[in-house]
Amino acid sequence: MIKFFRNIRQNLLLEGKTGKYFKYAIGEIVLVVIGILIALQINNWNERRLEVNREKTTLSNLKEEFQDNLRDLDSIKVELSKTIDDLEHLFDMFQEGELNYSSKTLDSIISNGLKSPSWKPSEFILNDLKSSGGLSKLTNKELKKLLFQWTRFYNNMKETVTQTEKTSIDIINFLKNHGSLRNVDTFGDHSTYERSKLNIDNLKLLQNPKFENHINDKLYVLNEAMDQFEKARQIIDKILKETSVN
Repeated sequence: MIKFFRNIRQNLLLEGKTGKYFKYAIGEIVLVVIGILIALQINNWNERRLEVNREKTTLSNLKEEFQDNLRDLDSIKVELSKTIDDLEHLFDMFQEGELNYSSKTLDSIISNGLKSPSWKPSEFILNDLKSSGGLSKLTNKELKKLLFQWTRFYNNMKETVTQTEKTSIDIINFLKNHGSLRNVDTFGDHSTYERSKLNIDNLKLLQNPKFENHINDKLYVLNEAMDQFEKARQIIDKILKETSVN
């Protein structure tokens, strides 16, 4: 096409038709400009199409990650609920006067109560979005707001997990000093040892106000964790709803 216009211009010059030559030259420039604009438009269209596809992939990955997190959360909530039930049972056993419980029953309940089910959701996709700047490029404003909300919420929830682990350590230390940790550990998942042959019994702890306070502290933190798990579920449900939008 360019060669065709060049031949026309050369013929016009040879024939002395300068006016027509300039018209053809201007027309050629206009056609080139139009061609460039069309190419730019096609390029912009391709870029938008690629961005849309990238965002769809991001949404799919986010959805998969939070679906996995939700399944883990529901599983951990079952364990947490069981631990709370055991601690509430133990809480009700504290009393003055004669105790009508067996040492083995008590040690088993204490062992179960020492568990601290913690939930550590995956944040690989979300962290990758943050580090790459992809989070700010999401077109769904509601989703961006929810992801920022999730980050703040999860950081606060980590503090509760730390407190939960600390309450278990406090109970273990109390048992070391005032009872038999060995007898409690015989009910652990990985214990291969028999109960202590020393004349020691954890039943007396049921009349110790300091031990009762330790159990109360752990119960309080676990119930707080359960409330946070429920809030986490609500946020995840909203995120999953937004990542499902086509």
